[in-house]
Amino acid sequence: MEEAQHSLGVFSKIINQCLTLDTRSERPTFEVVIKSLEKALHIQNAMLDVQKLGLMKIPLKDIKSATGGFDVKYRIGSGGYGSVYRAELKTKRKVEHCDTPKTVAIKRIISRNDGAEFEGFLDELDVGSKCQHPNIISLLGFCVEDGEMLLVYELASNGSLEDYLERNDKVIDLSWAQRLKMCIDIAQGLEYMHTTMEDKERIIHRDIKSANILLGKNWEAKIADFGLSKVHQGDQGVSTIKTIRVAGTPFYLDPEYAKTGRLKRASDIYSFGVVLFEIFSGKVAYDQTYKEENNKGLAPIAQRHFENGTINKILDSKMMDEASVLGLTLKVRPDHDSVNAFSSIAYRCLASSQDKRPTIEVVIDHLKEALQFQENRMKPLRISLEQIKLGVENFSDDKCIRSGGYGTLYKGKIPDNNTHREVVVKRFASQEHGFLKEFEVLFKYKHENIIGLAGYCKEMDENIIVYEHVSMGSLDMYLRDIRLSWTKRLKISIDIANGLKFLHEGDLGQDVVIHRDIKSSNILLLDDWKAKICGFEHALTYPTNQEIEYGIDSFEGSHGYSDPLFQKTHTLTKESDIYSFGVILFEILCGRLACPEDVRDHSLSLDVLVKSHYEAERLEEIVFDGIKKHIVLKSFATFQKIAFQCLQENREERPTAGDVLVQLQQALEFQEACEIRKAKLDRTYEEMLNEFSRSPEIYSTMRKKDIYNILSKGILLEDDKLVVEQTIWDLEQSAPFIGKHVEDNQPEPESSTITEQTLKKRTRHE
Repeated sequence: MEEAQHSLGVFSKIINQCLTLDTRSERPTFEVVIKSLEKALHIQNAMLDVQKLGLMKIPLKDIKSATGGFDVKYRIGSGGYGSVYRAELKTKRKVEHCDTPKTVAIKRIISRNDGAEFEGFLDELDVGSKCQHPNIISLLGFCVEDGEMLLVYELASNGSLEDYLERNDKVIDLSWAQRLKMCIDIAQGLEYMHTTMEDKERIIHRDIKSANILLGKNWEAKIADFGLSKVHQGDQGVSTIKTIRVAGTPFYLDPEYAKTGRLKRASDIYSFGVVLFEIFSGKVAYDQTYKEENNKGLAPIAQRHFENGTINKILDSKMMDEASVLGLTLKVRPDHDSVNAFSSIAYRCLASSQDKRPTIEVVIDHLKEALQFQENRMKPLRISLEQIKLGVENFSDDKCIRSGGYGTLYKGKIPDNNTHREVVVKRFASQEHGFLKEFEVLFKYKHENIIGLAGYCKEMDENIIVYEHVSMGSLDMYLRDIRLSWTKRLKISIDIANGLKFLHEGDLGQDVVIHRDIKSSNILLLDDWKAKICGFEHALTYPTNQEIEYGIDSFEGSHGYSDPLFQKTHTLTKESDIYSFGVILFEILCGRLACPEDVRDHSLSLDVLVKSHYEAERLEEIVFDGIKKHIVLKSFATFQKIAFQCLQENREERPTAGDVLVQLQQALEFQEACEIRKAKLDRTYEEMLNEFSRSPEIYSTMRKKDIYNILSKGILLEDDKLVVEQTIWDLEQSAPFIGKHVEDNQPEPESSTITEQTLKKRTRHE
């Protein structure tokens, strides 16, 4: 039989080398002879095993007939191994999870007459004949005839994962949930190979990569190509195969195996980790953009982003999930918790040490958890009207937070498993469009500075949205509250800017959102003063790659906040939100509402007042007195400049939300740096007073320079000069000269702190 010729060929070759080579040094060693004989025996035994398994041998003439003599028009793939052809061919092997197909994939392996390809062919036959699992491609038959080595597989109609990732004209962009299911498919195929095959045999694939993951008609994933696989006896994944020749594909290859030759199931886990991040990023591991950044491709880049907390930077922006709720078809971004669960296990798969990588069972558990997070997000959040009425005492006035044109906000509690959770209930005043728009935005967009959606109710003409609990109410209630320090006000401003940046930039490929009603009453506060944007009933969305000015409905925004240019042109862009945000920033600074209640005269609005004072360089006059004493000039200058830019009449001159965010963070840094210096200075001054109280005579002998040196120990110095920060208050009045009280034996001032302006006055003559 022809199969035996391959075994005979290896045997004959080594015998010929022993007998015909002229010099002893050219003749093979006994070690080489033994290995060649073992190879011949392995080939012979493998062919006998295949025959015993009853795997169908298909005549070459049938295969040639089905492929038109291997005509190129039937070829669907090729590589270093050879080519793959699509054909209509009858096969007889019964596979439990797969109907016997009429259309098959025929793998034609190139023969180079050195026996290596035939060994690989036999290994693939051996593994394929033993594996029957829905996530492993089914081997249906083979042919060894006239020098041809052919394997017949079930056809994966959507090609390989590599094909999908590299394809620019994708018919479908797979959602995050679909990709998670694909990852679980691959993992279950690996689990079968690693742990559950018969007779305690285990398989290490040794070449897991996107090119070897095939996709069925429903995008189910199947592991293929076992030419490099190793079958071995092992227990619990701890056994190691010592290989002479390291095999695998660059960018996917286990670094420990590549370095030491020690092959374990953990080597497949590393390669699978690379594939996980390929699916996550939507690009192959060797994509040119990755190679330009790191010559080892995707793996080290994914590791770095995970460690830096920036993993979303490589998340494929095309991934969206579809949900149908309230008659809306909603595209939803990957859930935050789902992404975290996925990326953490994928990162662990890439551990440099084999022993630190998870088993495939652990990987499956985490992937299923990631899928559960995503699918739970997609479930309807319906809450019955009865539950809501009970939670807010039938919409009683005692539970009312505020009322407006859109409807009314209530605080209350709703059942949650065996307990109750606090929520905010928004009852719409017969505005179904506003209700649906707000629900759509909150369902689709999840961010730490966007109010969270807890549920909804649409019963008996009631349109209700349930928010996550916010204990402090809305920002407009606290503009004149002295508990709201300048530092807290800066942090609230930063939160709002961060939320707007998320909405305006179309994060992860989502539509851009224009809020259209940014105002302080639509900024809700948690008990730690964290700010969240709400009130999306008038929001407008459009694709990220479009910058379109919209002619829209009659809603013009809230009085005192709306963009004057919109009122003139009735066109809307993201910059209209920026104008409204600028008004809020000055509300925060000045401690007053944008427009007094029940006043429609625009000339009395805060933006008009701000513009007149800013241009006259007298803005400090309208700063809220409750914070004026504490605002450092550098912080004030940075804040007022970027806030005033938001109010520019020309939209092109207004900053983006990202620009505002950067400047607000800078203003906060100036303020906090000064407060740190101030705290150090206060401690030093307290020490001085304590020392003076113990020994009053000391002060009479001290020079002012000595006092300066003592004070300098308590604060930061820049270029050997004392850092002096003025506040807005210092511009308007002088602080008392505290040292004079001591020198003149006057009573100490009530405050035991010292302002930096005072220090400046005490040291300016030194």
